[in-house]
Parts: sequence; C-alpha cells; structure tokens
Amino acid sequence: MSQSYLFSSLQKGHTFVSARCDANTLLLPSTHHGTPEKLQSSKMSSEGVVATVGARLHRLSTWFDPETAGVVTILLGLFQVVLSVPLAYAEHILPKLFIMPIILGVLIVTGGSFTMANVKNPSRQLLRGCAYSNVLGLLGTLLAFCLYCYSLSLVKNEDVCVIDSSDHYYRRAYYGCPGELLTAYCWSLILLLVLYDLVAVVLHGLLSVSALNALKTD
Repeated sequence: MSQSYLFSSLQKGHTFVSARCDANTLLLPSTHHGTPEKLQSSKMSSEGVVATVGARLHRLSTWFDPETAGVVTILLGLFQVVLSVPLAYAEHILPKLFIMPIILGVLIVTGGSFTMANVKNPSRQLLRGCAYSNVLGLLGTLLAFCLYCYSLSLVKNEDVCVIDSSDHYYRRAYYGCPGELLTAYCWSLILLLVLYDLVAVVLHGLLSVSALNALKTD
C-alpha cells in the first residue's frame, strides 16, 4: 500500500513538473514575440535622435556657440542697414554707395536667421539654407570689404577745402571748412561699415564651415 502510494506521488510530481515546463515553454514564444517590437521601436527612436543631432550645426570648438554667432550676425546686418541712411546723405564721391549696405545687411540678416532657425528647430532643410545663406553672405561681405576700402581711399585723398581770403585764419583753423567736416563724417561712417563687415566675414566663414561639415557628416 505504501509503495503504491509513493509511486503515485512520484508520478503526480513528475506530471506537475512537466506541466510547469510546458507552461514555461508556451510562455516563451509570446515573450520573444514582444522583444522585436521593443527593439524596433527603440531602434527607430535612436535613429530619430541621430537624425536630429546630425541636422545641427557642427561645433568647431568649445568656445564656438552657433546660437550666439547667429544673434551677433543678425545685429551686424541691422547695423549695416542703419548706417546706410546717413551714408545716403553724406557720401558725394560715390552717391550710390548706400545701396551696398542695404543689400549686404539683408544677406547678413538672412544668414543669421537661418542659423537661429536651425538651432531652434534642427532639420536638414534648414541646415542647407544655413549653409547656402552663409556662403552667399561670406562672398557678399568680401566684395563689400573691397568696395569700402576703395571708398575710404577716395575720401581720404579728396581735397574739398576752398580757401576764402575774406575769412580770418583763426576761424578756418578752429572750425575747418564744411567740406572737411562732411568728408570726415563720411569717412567715419565707411570705417564703421568696414569694421562691421570684417566681423561679419569672420562669422560667416565660421558658420559656413560649421554648416558644410554638418552636411558632410549627416
């Protein structure tokens, strides 16, 4: 009686272990079936993160901040446009010179705006616009630098004073003639344009290299 009871207990234990093994075997496919979906979703999210990072401007160095460079570039473009107003009334050697700061200011502001847009919302389209606008701005600022330097040489070499014998010497020496004052004022305006243009050349060059490197590595 005891032997048969022991035998039946062992048989029930074996059946219970087999049932548990079968249950684990049945559960395994469902567990493995969910794993590829999780892996696929994580892979898609990681690809999205990589695409977003790749669409950003390339940091050339730790001190180079594209957002700050974009803000300064926009300000430089606005300065060019603002200085074109007094230049239109002061410049008489090259009367149409004031058009150059207006066109150049628009190009500089466009490059800075695309840079800020790419920093805020990274995308490949904005990155391309940033690269093209900054390369165009770089070419425009280089051309403007040559034109501004040529204008400075013309203003510096111009003799605008007409000596009037009726004026006293101390009045001419203290006040100067109006032509000299106008020439000095015009020269200072063009010098400011040259300085702002030089800074814009550096910033457009850095942003162009940063955008082009980001496009190559994307």
